[in-house]
Amino acid sequence: MNPDTAMTLTGSQIAQLLDALLAAYPRRDNLRMLVRVELDENLDAIAGGDTLRAVAFSLIEWAQRTGRTADLIAGARRGNPGNPALQAFVETLDLKPADPSPDSPPAAPSPTIAAFLRRQKEERLRVLMAQYEAASQQLALELNAANRPLLQEQLRRLEAEMAAVQAEIDESNHVLL
Repeated sequence: MNPDTAMTLTGSQIAQLLDALLAAYPRRDNLRMLVRVELDENLDAIAGGDTLRAVAFSLIEWAQRTGRTADLIAGARRGNPGNPALQAFVETLDLKPADPSPDSPPAAPSPTIAAFLRRQKEERLRVLMAQYEAASQQLALELNAANRPLLQEQLRRLEAEMAAVQAEIDESNHVLL
């Protein structure tokens, strides 16, 4: 996009876009993948910051400066088309939907991003399962009664997190089908 015809956002719109990006891409790796796949840029090279919020804000500033705001918004929508925060933000801009047909189903996430995110979730599940196995073995061998409740609580937290990650994987499998 030519910087002369660039989309310029108000301060309020920047804040809304920032919140929408953080809702749609809650981890730095998710945002890094979006920027690499959809903008063909390296997030670390164009946007710095100590927190994810600071990095996302820096990314928006970069997009404004380089005339790539519309590209960023379009890429974010392609990468996570069903995200309600992104959809609500786009509606405030009164942009045309990515698919102009109102009766057509929502677009699937970019296959590259969807596959990457699914692999990330599967790897996270494998790590959690290994942690659960180690904690289970430690509980079985623990002789100190004071340590047992802590290990049992750790196992409950790991079970809940594994269930949540598995639900995300199941949902992404459904979206990919």
